[in-house]
Amino acid sequence: MSNWLPFIIVTLIIIIGFVKTISSYRKTIKNHNFAIEYMNNYREFCSPLFQNTFNSDKYQWLKMNSSKIQTLMGSFGIASMYKPPGANYYFSNHQMIINGISSIRESYSHMDNGFGLNLDRKILQETIRMIDDMLLTFIGAADNWVNEAQKELKNPLIWLREGVRFVVTSPVSLMYWSGLIRYRTYNTLSNNFLVKLLSFLIGVIGFVSSIVTIVTGYTPFRSLIGF
Repeated sequence: MSNWLPFIIVTLIIIIGFVKTISSYRKTIKNHNFAIEYMNNYREFCSPLFQNTFNSDKYQWLKMNSSKIQTLMGSFGIASMYKPPGANYYFSNHQMIINGISSIRESYSHMDNGFGLNLDRKILQETIRMIDDMLLTFIGAADNWVNEAQKELKNPLIWLREGVRFVVTSPVSLMYWSGLIRYRTYNTLSNNFLVKLLSFLIGVIGFVSSIVTIVTGYTPFRSLIGF
């Protein structure tokens, strides 16, 4: 039985990693589908604006979910330096989705009331186009993430990596769940290079040792490494 113990431990770690890989894949699919849903609703809302049709229900849905899509997009939805159409000033680290949806409503209201009709129409067109381009770019990236997640589902080495990482970061996760550290600290520690390196080394050592002990036996293996 002792000969099989390392193999059993590594197998359990791989199973844990496989479960985490499946969970990550499902989350990636869910985020991808939400991004497409947001894009579809966004286009359905924007298209009728130039026919003087403002869909309040669509606007409300887009505004309520703007924070969610903004968070998912990360840097894809932020302009490091942004100059609003027709303005002579700039914003830094401008959240395009959250602010852009409100800007579209404001520009439409001005256009609908006849104030600076041509200028407001141009501002509205440019704002819609910029947000549409950002969403399209993000969905393209999300497509790649889905493809990568599908490949990871078929790679046992990825399962081992994720399982070892789960074991290594469990103390950090416990500290976060208990409220001892904040999410930012938890995220930083979990994705630290040293943690990833340690996870890799432990995974390789565990995998190799489990194979060797099965082949040679636990006692000969201890003698081989000098114990």
